[in-house]
Amino acid sequence: MYRKPIVTYLRVSTDKQDLESQWMAIDMWAKTNNITIDERIIEEEPASGAEDNRPRFQELWSRVKEGKIGTIVVAELSRLSRRMRTLVNFLYDCFENNVMVVSIREGWLEDAMKNDIVRPIIIAVFGTLYELERKMISERTKAGIARVKAQGKHVGHPFKLSDKEVKIIVKLYREGVPIKRIAERLGVSRATVYRYLKRVGEK
Repeated sequence: MYRKPIVTYLRVSTDKQDLESQWMAIDMWAKTNNITIDERIIEEEPASGAEDNRPRFQELWSRVKEGKIGTIVVAELSRLSRRMRTLVNFLYDCFENNVMVVSIREGWLEDAMKNDIVRPIIIAVFGTLYELERKMISERTKAGIARVKAQGKHVGHPFKLSDKEVKIIVKLYREGVPIKRIAERLGVSRATVYRYLKRVGEK
């Protein structure tokens, strides 16, 4: 019934109890259903503003697309992502690649995916949300570019930061300043801050 390999994804904060409670729920489910978990993927909470930049989650997503995972088990769907857009896109890719998603808290999802009548409806709903989100992103991007052009600003590759600005980014990041605040202070996007932090080995 559950395709292998069966992988569980646990997303944790600094609270050790959080990890234990997630694992207890998953372990109880596995024992009740006589299931063996093949792999545990544990990831710590990302820094503020870095919801989609979780390396273990991105690795999990890539394996889903490559068809290297059969079942994903989580304590609750929010462990996968708190952003609806990311969650919808991830679940849609799971459905497209025939990956079963089991959420202990949201048991309705597993029941729906087992039902031959309900399953295509669920997939269709997520597919519609997926396409709608893509269209909205595209429209927002076009509107943003048009607005920038109307203001007479340059649209193209991101500009380069000076060595002094890069040092400021690293200093603030090491002091624990949120990425969003660093970006606002320098007048750049969060993506630019991430790019330079990665370039200097801080990410």
